[in-house]
Amino acid sequence: MSDIIEPDVTLDQQFIDFAKMSDPKGRDGKTIDLYMTDYWMRQAGVLNDRVVTTTDTGIAFFKFEKTEINYEEFEEYLKDLAETKHLILDDLVSALCKCGLPGTVPVRVPQYREYFLTWKPKNRLMVVPDDPKKY
Repeated sequence: MSDIIEPDVTLDQQFIDFAKMSDPKGRDGKTIDLYMTDYWMRQAGVLNDRVVTTTDTGIAFFKFEKTEINYEEFEEYLKDLAETKHLILDDLVSALCKCGLPGTVPVRVPQYREYFLTWKPKNRLMVVPDDPKKY
C-alpha cells in the first residue's frame, strides 16, 4: 500500500486517472485498456501472480470482446473477477481506491525471463517413488 493516500478517493476518480496515465494520445479517461487495469491492480497489490494472475484478468477483460472498456463495463469486470477468483468485491474496490495516484508507488512488472530462471523440472517438484514398478 501507498504512504500517499488521497482522501475520499472514489473508484471512478481512480478509473479516470489510471485510464489517462502514460498515454501519448491524450485520452479523456472514459475508457481503459487491459494493460492499465493490470498496472492498477499491481499497484493495489491485487494482481500478485499467485491468487490473481494476468491470465485471470485477461479472461475477464476479453469477455467484453473489446480492447478498451468504459467505467460501467469495468465495474462488471471487477464483479466477474471477484466471483471467479472468490474475492470479496468490497475489499477489491477498497484496495483499488486506496492504492494512491498512478505512479506514486513503484510497480514491478515481472518479466518472462524470471519464470525460466526459477523453473524446475517436474521430477524435482513431485515425489518420485524409489521403485516405479510398485506403482
